Parts: sequence; C-alpha cells; structure tokens
Amino acid sequence: MSTPTTIAHPDWDTLVDYWLGDTDAAATEAIDEHLMHCGACGAAVDEVVSLSRGVRDAFAHGAVPSMLTAAFVERLKAAGRRVREYRVPHNGSVTCSVAPDDDLLVSRLAAPLQGVTRLDAVFAVSFEPGHEERLQDVPFDAAAGEVVFAPRLIEVLQHPTHDFTVRLIAVDDAGERQVGHYTFHHQTAR
Repeated sequence: MSTPTTIAHPDWDTLVDYWLGDTDAAATEAIDEHLMHCGACGAAVDEVVSLSRGVRDAFAHGAVPSMLTAAFVERLKAAGRRVREYRVPHNGSVTCSVAPDDDLLVSRLAAPLQGVTRLDAVFAVSFEPGHEERLQDVPFDAAAGEVVFAPRLIEVLQHPTHDFTVRLIAVDDAGERQVGHYTFHHQTAR
C-alpha cells in the first residue's frame, strides 16, 4: 500500500477557486487527493458549497444588489429567467418599472471607462434625502463602455414611485472623478 502524497492545506481562496473550477489540472488533482485524506479541508469545502448556495439563493430572490457581466445576464435569459432590462445613456435617465413576476431587474449604464482602473458606484433614492450607499471597486467592461447593475429586486418591488440615482466614480492615485450620472424615474406597477 502506497502512502498518499500530501500537499499543504489549501487556503480559503484556493478552495473557492477549486469549487468554481478555476484551478489548473495539476492543482485540482492535488487538492482532490488532499481532500481524500484531510477532514478539516473537506469541512472547509463544505463551507464553500454552503456559502455558494446561500449567495445563489439571495441573488435568486433579489435580496442583494449585484454588478454583473453582460454575458451572465445573457446566460440568465437563456436559462428562462424573466429579466427586465433598461439601457441608460451616459449621463441620462429612463422611466422604469418592475413587475412581481420579474426575476431580475438590470440596468446597463453607458460610460466612458477607458483608462479607468477602479470604479465605485454611489446610489441614492429620492425618498431618503441625504442618504447614499457606495459600492467600491465594482466590475465594469471598459471595452463595451458599460456597467451592468441589478438592484435588490425585493426592495424595488416594495418602493413607492421615486427617483433612483447612480453616480459612477473613477478612483485612482490622483483622487476621484465622476464618469457618469444616471437617473431612474421608477413607477410602481399598477
């Protein structure tokens, strides 16, 4: 009987990459073998699986805001999800609504993103004057010139008619600069 080859315990990020299928073949094989002999790392992978289910459920129920990729939105549509989508021109506005049977509300914000290395998004609603929420280092597609955003659907469904604003802020060593401002004139479903 041969003694199993062991590797150092993989760190959390490596286990997440493993679960997502983002490790190369050699790393995957080494982690597979390690997991066969290490209960602690097996338990850590179980945590990753549980966390991914929780995130998936929260996203599916519209409980978390998300910055998405256009490709991911297209996969959701292809899978039969009901996606209500609004394209907003740079520094523009749109009248919008959402219905109870929508699975996802998506906003595509056009912006000049060439040369931007970090982008923050600042959100505000008209019924909470002076309150803003800021998401830091959001994903964006500089080549396509857009940011794809999905707000918390369950909240939007509960809100009265209101205005929702998004400001995109480029952040670098020189400071911050606004690269776009967008207004959503949300109408409640009748």
